[in-house]
Amino acid sequence: MKNIYIFNITSRSIRYGIGTYIQHLIRCAQHAGFMVHYILISDEIKELEIIKKKSIWQFKVPLNHYGNTMNALTKTEQSLAYLLKEYITDNKNNIFHFNITRQDALISRIKKQFNGKFVITLHYTDWSFELLGDKKELKRILHTSPQKMNAKENFIYKSFIRDQQVLNEYADHIIAIAKHSYMDITKMYNVPPDKVTLINNALPDKYKHLSEQERNELRTQYKISPTENIIIFAGRLDEVKGIAILIRAFRILLERHPNSRLIIAGEGDYQILFPLAFKDWSKVTFTGYIKQKTLYELYSIADIGVVPSLHEEFGYVAIEMMMHRLPVIVNATTSLAEIIDHEKNGLHVMLKRGKQNLLKSAKELSSALVRLSESPQLRIHLGKNARKKYLSHYAIRLFNQRMKSLYQTL
Repeated sequence: MKNIYIFNITSRSIRYGIGTYIQHLIRCAQHAGFMVHYILISDEIKELEIIKKKSIWQFKVPLNHYGNTMNALTKTEQSLAYLLKEYITDNKNNIFHFNITRQDALISRIKKQFNGKFVITLHYTDWSFELLGDKKELKRILHTSPQKMNAKENFIYKSFIRDQQVLNEYADHIIAIAKHSYMDITKMYNVPPDKVTLINNALPDKYKHLSEQERNELRTQYKISPTENIIIFAGRLDEVKGIAILIRAFRILLERHPNSRLIIAGEGDYQILFPLAFKDWSKVTFTGYIKQKTLYELYSIADIGVVPSLHEEFGYVAIEMMMHRLPVIVNATTSLAEIIDHEKNGLHVMLKRGKQNLLKSAKELSSALVRLSESPQLRIHLGKNARKKYLSHYAIRLFNQRMKSLYQTL
């Protein structure tokens, strides 16, 4: 039996969680006949633990603290690389699958210690997060003399060079999660196209069709009127998610459609958001963290989904909404512009960051909200097509097929 080693790191200081992706990766590797070894490094783990659970070897490794996160990570990886010598049987058929490029120290050490194929999924890049995907600004920074860079620019420059080295020197194969990511890898990092495979993120189908009566009964359970116009957002309550723009746009919508409600599902700093909803508090529902079952029920009784992020590397929420046959309004940026086809399965809007752009962006978003609120037939049409695209592009069976095929060709 072939062995696969899947690496992940979680920390309060690391911005993106990729737990859903890892779960899918593990199941896919099992179905492909691999013995799965899952190595998790986390600052929430207190001591090293190695157990076999449900036929999966799990290595839980504490992220040591040596002053700052990057030093802690490097120290931890130095120790982990030597520790794994006791548990890994060196074999050219081994696959080592990494999910974060900042694990460059660990990737480099393990590559020196073991034979096998090294795969990296590029989920995000530091420069893209810091610059909201602004490639012109990145190019300017890359052509700036190091002596003239400020701290942020220096961090972006170093992280780009690190990623370039990991992708070109350490990885045998790279997985891009979206078209824009594929283009960045091949064009900006100059990785040969035959070394990169596009495999979109995906989700298992949890859609449950509800009759009108069932839908109204579920609304009643949540104390929502059958006639209310429900707009739903889900995600972290961060500035980059465009929450301020959405709340301001919803206020404009209420002027024309007072029988509307905005549901904001997610965790974050509510104290910043409450004042933005001043006088509209009775119309804006903050749920806090909710379980997936509850979130999916809210999707099934909503009328419109909104993903107003100023930047997204992929956008799981958008495909969740599509899966539930919701028409989705998205900011036309990076992956969101790929996932949603304007006027076919949702609507694009152009939103910009900053207080100076808040009102203009809010008006842009409110126009789309008003349009869908006033056209039930358009909502049905876009929602129907949204689910079709989910099934044809983002269903989990497609992810499994493509990932299994890649593993077998390595």
